[in-house]
Amino acid sequence: PNTPGKFIVWFRNETTLLVLWQPPYPAGIYTHYKVSIEPPDALGSVLYVQKEGEPPGPAQAAFKGLVPGRAYNISVQTMSEDEISLPTTAQYRTVPLRPMNVTFDKKSITENSFKVMWEAPKGTSEFDKYQVSLSTSRRQQAVLRNDNENMAWLEFKENLDPGKTYQVVVKTVSGKVTSWPASGDVTLKPLPVKQLQSSTDSKTGIITISWKPDEVSTQDEYRISYHELETNNGDSSTMSTNQTSFALETLLPGRNYSVTVQALSRKMESNETVIFVVTRPSSPIIEDLKSIREGLNISWKSDVNSKQDKYEVTYTRNDTNDGKTVLTTESRLVFTNLYPGAGYEVKVFAVSHGLRSEPHSYFQAVYPNPPRNMTIEKVTSNSVLVHWKPPERSEFTEYSIRYRTESEKQWIRLPSVKATEADVTDMTPGEKYTIQVNTVSYGVESPNPQQVNQTVRPNPVSNIAPLVDSNNITLEFPRPEGRVETYIIHWWPTEQPDQVSMKNFTETNTILPYPGTLSDDEKVVEEPPLVRLLIGDLMSGVMYNFKIQTISYGLTSDLTKLQTRTMPLIQSEVVIVNNMHTRDTVTLSYTPTPQQSSKFDLYRFSLGDPSIPDKEKLANDTDRKVTFTGLTPGRLYNITVWTVSGKVSSQPIQRQDRMFPDPITMLEATGINDTWIALKWDIPKGEYTSFEVQYLMNDSHYVQNYTVNNHITITDLKPHRNYTITVVVRSGTESSVLRVSLPISANFQTKEALPGRMDKFAPIDIQPSEITFEWSLPPNEQNGIIRQFTITYGLDGSQHTQVKDFRPNELRGSIKGLQPGKSYVFRIQAKTAIGYGPEHIWKQKMPILAPPKPETQVVPTEVGSSATTIEIRFRKHYFSDQNGVVTTYTIIIAEDDSKNASGLEMPSWRDVQSYSVWPPYQVIEPYYPFKNSSVEDFTIGTENCDAKKTGYCNGPLKSGTTYKVKVRAFTAPDKFTDTAYSYPIRTGKFVQ
Repeated sequence: PNTPGKFIVWFRNETTLLVLWQPPYPAGIYTHYKVSIEPPDALGSVLYVQKEGEPPGPAQAAFKGLVPGRAYNISVQTMSEDEISLPTTAQYRTVPLRPMNVTFDKKSITENSFKVMWEAPKGTSEFDKYQVSLSTSRRQQAVLRNDNENMAWLEFKENLDPGKTYQVVVKTVSGKVTSWPASGDVTLKPLPVKQLQSSTDSKTGIITISWKPDEVSTQDEYRISYHELETNNGDSSTMSTNQTSFALETLLPGRNYSVTVQALSRKMESNETVIFVVTRPSSPIIEDLKSIREGLNISWKSDVNSKQDKYEVTYTRNDTNDGKTVLTTESRLVFTNLYPGAGYEVKVFAVSHGLRSEPHSYFQAVYPNPPRNMTIEKVTSNSVLVHWKPPERSEFTEYSIRYRTESEKQWIRLPSVKATEADVTDMTPGEKYTIQVNTVSYGVESPNPQQVNQTVRPNPVSNIAPLVDSNNITLEFPRPEGRVETYIIHWWPTEQPDQVSMKNFTETNTILPYPGTLSDDEKVVEEPPLVRLLIGDLMSGVMYNFKIQTISYGLTSDLTKLQTRTMPLIQSEVVIVNNMHTRDTVTLSYTPTPQQSSKFDLYRFSLGDPSIPDKEKLANDTDRKVTFTGLTPGRLYNITVWTVSGKVSSQPIQRQDRMFPDPITMLEATGINDTWIALKWDIPKGEYTSFEVQYLMNDSHYVQNYTVNNHITITDLKPHRNYTITVVVRSGTESSVLRVSLPISANFQTKEALPGRMDKFAPIDIQPSEITFEWSLPPNEQNGIIRQFTITYGLDGSQHTQVKDFRPNELRGSIKGLQPGKSYVFRIQAKTAIGYGPEHIWKQKMPILAPPKPETQVVPTEVGSSATTIEIRFRKHYFSDQNGVVTTYTIIIAEDDSKNASGLEMPSWRDVQSYSVWPPYQVIEPYYPFKNSSVEDFTIGTENCDAKKTGYCNGPLKSGTTYKVKVRAFTAPDKFTDTAYSYPIRTGKFVQ
């Protein structure tokens, strides 16, 4: 056959070659292609491919399991039976395995060179060399394979930019076939920064560093680090930025720092560029600058974060500009030999590494020398003029004057003066003063002031108000302004000037009013506090003379004089007489006050009413009764009694009493209903507070109502009742002398109303068609005269009702003609002339009982019989529906009627077959025969019971046997009654 056409590799990888070829042209005759590979590494090295299609199309074959990178010779031939064409051959290679783990030697990476390393492929693979290239360049470099080493490497040195990132691609090559690539990224070191310099902000002192990157270098950020020199564990830090300047805000003051900057390109660091910076120390703070004699004592402190080598301290005198500078390592210094009173400006600098801090300056004066020869020139009642000489050899700016009193240790400062004399005015009477004068220089006073003492005479007492009692007098007056140590008082009876008494009161023992007694309005006006001096052991009702002086620091005030009388005593008992019947008169009886206990002229009586004049009785009057007439009934009077000496009254005896009020004269009803009565009455003369209305609600409930009006409506009463209502006039209250008038009463009756609800309504006897109730209505619910009781009844749920009335004296009654087994609703109501009262409801379901027993002669009758059957007849009227409707019937037959036949569960025909003489048994299941007639004929013994296995069966009777029959009627499945047994009925005999 003809040789196949051209063929190509359609797909290849490391272990597979898929070849595709054209059919021969012209095609000729052939059936298969034979495809073979050499060397025969494949899983199938010779393949036979069937020709497909006519004319045939291209065909293909796949060789799997080959060695990666190996060269293979593939030939294709056509076959026709045993004949094989000449081959078409070609050589192809599989893809070699890729290299592994492309890495870079960190030590070899510089600004413009690096060394790349990789591992030979893992597994069997044939290849000739490695092909290495950069992703940025098309140039490819070859590295020959070395079978003895697993690692291979190549160094790049040309045309590389500092700081740039390169991707290196490595492949294995077999012939012209390359493997899949293995790659790695490498970043070159950037070039160090240039022109690194520092600058300091003159206002804030912050150091800012700046630099320029190398133009040919690539970098994405800069790393700045600093550390303190001259110490092992000093301040250091590292930070990053993408700017070309950075403010070093965290440097500590007074330090020498080494600062380095590196350019970074993808975390690859350039070489360091270094600069040295020195920070200024912080300004010290003057803690204390004290004046001393002819000098200054100064101390200061520095910031804990600042370091300094020493301090520089200067002072300058402000008026001559003389100055001096001192260097020290201490934090305190004393300047001596300075001029007294001169002012100096002191500055303190911290010095570190040759840099001075900002100064802290302070102005302070030296102590001036004191003034001389201080004297008092002139004295008035409340002021003095003091005089002195200026100091020797001292600067000063002014004189200060201050004073204090002996009692108040607080100094009071007067305005400063330039002259050598000053007035001290508004001095407090009675006070002892210390007055000081001193020189002052720029606020600094001399340590040795000059001083003098002066005492002012105290003020006399004025505006005395005597507070008079029976045995003592309290002298009350505004406290004299100023200081008072003691009050001296002399006193004597005016009629006996030789009986002089004296008493001293110290200021601390006088009685001042409690400040809390003043109202807010009184506190606004600052009045001097009141002094109260108590003079005791005086005679009642006597006139006395007084003279008073004040003393302070041994100086006395002018005299103050006064004349006043003590209050007389009253020791009488007063009895008040008044009663209900004389309501406008009151009589006062009193006992006498003894003359030896008090001096007085007369008794005075008052009722506290301006329209009723006071009454007086002489001290020696023996008629000790006083009667006041024309008083107002019901009014409260304040009764007061005094004794009087001169024009001074004693303490009063006070009593309160109220006159009895007038009663009402008329009580009438303005309206009466079944539950309320409206009343009205006249208003009494005189005064009253309220009216009390009293009545009995029931035997145990007494009601009192109060009203201020002359009418009232009493509610919540019971209908058709007699009430006695009483009205009493009240004057006053329980807390202010209560008096009540005579009572006035009247009788009233309320109208009739609807009766109340029955308190009892219940059946006492229940039959299937009849019910007997008993009921009662309490007397207090009758609300009138009961006319009748009415029971309304009907089936539960039905609109149709019936009514039965009962006489008012009947409390029991029956209702007949009800249907057994039905539910009824019974409602009872009482009736008065007004109408019916509320219903009392009873629901009752009527019982169902067994039907009444028929007469003994009512029995089923014989109609006919055969050898195995008996036909009987019974009628519907045998049983009454009085105890419930008869629902079903059944028949009981017995050969031996002496056996019990009254049970609900009766034997069946099948049960009695084992007996020789049949006991009573039930013939059929209960049924109802009287649907269309009132007579039922029933044949006993008609069924074949072999087929019927359960229940009752009407089986055949025995021939020639006598039976008795009775009928059973049911009103419910468990309620039944039997007739008496019938006359004996005999079955026929079988004819042989």
